[in-house]
Amino acid sequence: MSAQKKFTKFLSENAVVIIFVVLTLASIAPSGLSITYIVQEVITRLGRNSFLVIALLLPIFAGMGLNFGMTLGAMAGQIGLIFAVDWGVAGWQGLVFALLIGLPISVLLGWVCGSVMNKAKGREMVTGYILAFFINGIYQFFVLYMMGSIIPIRNAAILLSRGYGIRNTLNLETVRQSLDNILMLKLGPFLIPGVTIIVIALLCIFIIWFKKTKLGQDMRAVGQDMGVADAAGIPVEKTRIIAIIISTALACAGQIIFLQNMGNLATYNAHDQTGFFA
Repeated sequence: MSAQKKFTKFLSENAVVIIFVVLTLASIAPSGLSITYIVQEVITRLGRNSFLVIALLLPIFAGMGLNFGMTLGAMAGQIGLIFAVDWGVAGWQGLVFALLIGLPISVLLGWVCGSVMNKAKGREMVTGYILAFFINGIYQFFVLYMMGSIIPIRNAAILLSRGYGIRNTLNLETVRQSLDNILMLKLGPFLIPGVTIIVIALLCIFIIWFKKTKLGQDMRAVGQDMGVADAAGIPVEKTRIIAIIISTALACAGQIIFLQNMGNLATYNAHDQTGFFA
């Protein structure tokens, strides 16, 4: 293949990325923002969003498309953070505490999501999107009415003035950037959250390792052809459920990382924003 054909093929296969990069570079001068500021914001957002984005990968391997049901995991993480703030668990310990509360909830919701998606094969993304709306109603009822009335809340500062229900916005000052600040590296004018980047790198390594395991190979086989996978003795529906459970649990952890970087929690719509950003 000639160099010209290789170049043409490269342009055609990467047209979207190239156009995005060109538009981004062309927008820097009119924006009036310095290169230093832009690069720092890119680094900050990579640490904030990468974990959530990587959480989408396993269902794609299993042929289920983007897991819009990851919103369920985000809700579980938010419930964990609400209890961490209520009980006054601060610092990275507060994040671990929130994760310990959120993970069992996210696993349960992931099982529900996977089971529903098995009833709607071929329409998983739409099903996940609609299911997130349904579970959102339960989440709203849980947070808006049960907390403070049935579920005891010790910190009155996070309750609505009527005495029950969580406020629209929670200040996460006790856990704000507690993961990022464990090891904040300074590289010239840039601040890099070392531990957050390490956590994301470990997740990438886990995904690479997981793809080589039997379960990972089963997911890839199911994603390529469910009929052939079933004939080969692979439990198709169980494998699909496991993919969604892992993705939802990772989304729970990713939402906690996202919110500790932001420093505040929009109680009733932060999880919706998570699905949109990812």
